[in-house]
Amino acid sequence: MKKFQSFLVRIFFVLFFFTAHVQADQRIAELFERICLGEDYNVLEDVQIVRTGTKEVLPEKDWTLMLYISADNDLAPFAIRNIRQMAAIGSNQYFNIVVQLDICKLDGEKVTRRYYIQEGAVYHLNADDPYSQAMDSGDPETLISFCDWATTNFPAKQYGLILWNHGAGILDPVRYRALSAEELFMVTPYTERIEMDRSIGYLDRMLQRGICFDDTTGNYLTNQDLDLALKTICTEMLGGEKLAFVGFDACLMQMIEVGNLVKNYARAMIGSQEAGLGYGWNYVDVLEIFKNGSPELFEFMEHIVGTYKKAYEKITGDYTMSAINLEAIDPLEANVHEVARTLMVGLKNQKGALVKNAVKAARSKLVCTHFDEPSYIDLHHFYGNLLANLGYMQLEDATQQKEFKETLKALLLQGQSLIEEVVFANTCGKSLSNARGISIYFPERKIHSSYSATFFSQQTDWLMFLVQQLIS
Repeated sequence: MKKFQSFLVRIFFVLFFFTAHVQADQRIAELFERICLGEDYNVLEDVQIVRTGTKEVLPEKDWTLMLYISADNDLAPFAIRNIRQMAAIGSNQYFNIVVQLDICKLDGEKVTRRYYIQEGAVYHLNADDPYSQAMDSGDPETLISFCDWATTNFPAKQYGLILWNHGAGILDPVRYRALSAEELFMVTPYTERIEMDRSIGYLDRMLQRGICFDDTTGNYLTNQDLDLALKTICTEMLGGEKLAFVGFDACLMQMIEVGNLVKNYARAMIGSQEAGLGYGWNYVDVLEIFKNGSPELFEFMEHIVGTYKKAYEKITGDYTMSAINLEAIDPLEANVHEVARTLMVGLKNQKGALVKNAVKAARSKLVCTHFDEPSYIDLHHFYGNLLANLGYMQLEDATQQKEFKETLKALLLQGQSLIEEVVFANTCGKSLSNARGISIYFPERKIHSSYSATFFSQQTDWLMFLVQQLIS
């Protein structure tokens, strides 16, 4: 029993697993205070924080990576660890690392700090700016302000924006409850691995997280907020050009619906279909690629996917990470639209409930890869299950049935091929071996109230299909 208890303590605290109970562990609490909340700026162990209100505009580099860290919540200790990782590599002649950290001090004071990261040093650049000391990370104007500052002072040929926080995929939850990481994961003593607890859905537990959630204000970036911010950034700061990529160091964001939103503002999108441990990306490995030169966009994205696999494959089987070519996503969206329209024809003309039941079986949690939010399913796997269930689909009219099956089969095969083209890098754990890099919303019982406001649901017939599937 003691050995088992010792194992739990070792695993949990090495990974900062108990994120909601930071103050209960004195060592973590002291580190938390020393790192960026105290008056002593010589912190982050071997990293020196330089408190300054000025830094000259740098010459143009190949890349500027903009990290928008929303840590005014239970993820604060992980933000600190990630900043330390960034400083282990630091900006060089090829790229800049700039960070906006929104966090709440242990005494309750909210602060917002802007950092320029160099090897072994973190420059606190807004120390003398009274207007940006306590910003709302859930306000799109805050994200716009950060990117304006970053692109003005750290010009580059390409910009990558990483949104660091909790995530809830495409849905905009409406209620709030604090969530700790042990509610998502559990340690299996016999395998000594961390596994996802899927007994309760992610949104049922969280009920609050959009992206970039701010505990102090209670705000988060809705999908409409994110669209506004990205549009303004590209139009006003980048002269109409797109970001190289938008990355989500957050849960559940790698969905076709999110890609539909981001595609107008970025060439690529990288993130996880699944919920993840608070540790997030390992930025030492992520940034190491810049030591020897400036990577191309897809090379960099593939590298990040590889570092995620390296970080988690020995810890858990419940992980995913993928990179999507947003410039190739339109045909896949059109395919989903046509699949939805074809399925609606089948539902309208089905014999009994044979089409509905075949679709329901293909989407079932028992056979279709789903994630900690069970209404998010892997699109490629779902298509494969539909193909396997075509024989069970029958319509009242035999001639119409033949045409329906031929059309649907062709669309599903085309869709799988398109997914394999759009997702140019993908990794997943053994528990999610059929995850192919892009999810879609498909609830089993009722449709979330926020889904109808998504651009994807307004531009395709997917929502109409979901409604018909549920009520037929």
